[in-house]
Amino acid sequence: MTDIPCTSSTTTTTTMTTHQKLYGKDISEYDNVDVEQLLAQLTPEEITMLAKEVDPDDQFLPPSQRTSYDCEKTPTGPLDRKKLIEHINKQAMETPDIPEHKPYVAGTVRGKKWIPPPQSARERNAEEQIAIDLGDEYETALTDASQEEIIDLAAILGFHSMMNQDQYHASLLNKGQPVGLGWDGITKASQPKLYPVDPPNSTDPDATIKQVKDDDHNLTDLNWNNIK
Repeated sequence: MTDIPCTSSTTTTTTMTTHQKLYGKDISEYDNVDVEQLLAQLTPEEITMLAKEVDPDDQFLPPSQRTSYDCEKTPTGPLDRKKLIEHINKQAMETPDIPEHKPYVAGTVRGKKWIPPPQSARERNAEEQIAIDLGDEYETALTDASQEEIIDLAAILGFHSMMNQDQYHASLLNKGQPVGLGWDGITKASQPKLYPVDPPNSTDPDATIKQVKDDDHNLTDLNWNNIK
């Protein structure tokens, strides 16, 4: 019986990295390039061409300078905004409408009428109202309650969307709801109340600061709003 010699093989893996190049040079060579020096060597025509290729993304620049649009036309005269608007309106009125290939007929449906898809079972269940058992006592009280009492209850619970301001203030003052302010009444605008203008604040800031630093017990109220 002969011995078989053991052989071991070693595999060498070589990883090659490809450097990104720009105009035949490695990009890392452009890291130390002075951009200001390059721009100083450009002619005005080359700078204009470069500006048309790049839109500056600077929020501090006006919108007219963020785009590549450049109007080199000389002004024909001084700008008169009123005449310009009148000219635009006149031109819009004199421009004929685009004729319709198919004339409009009232009541005729054009194209395909959209039909909503049927609701799924989950959507139907979500729209179902939730039954709440309030008890016989509360059910009887709410059933026999008048509109004024329900409005007062809504004001107490904070349901401000169910009432207007007149109804809300009437509930707070406990004076009863005025005639015609119910849910079946006519909606009308209410004249706002005029209140006198508040007098200017004549507080002396320096004097009050000294009182605060000295911990003056006589200073119980300090208002620095709207100081004249």
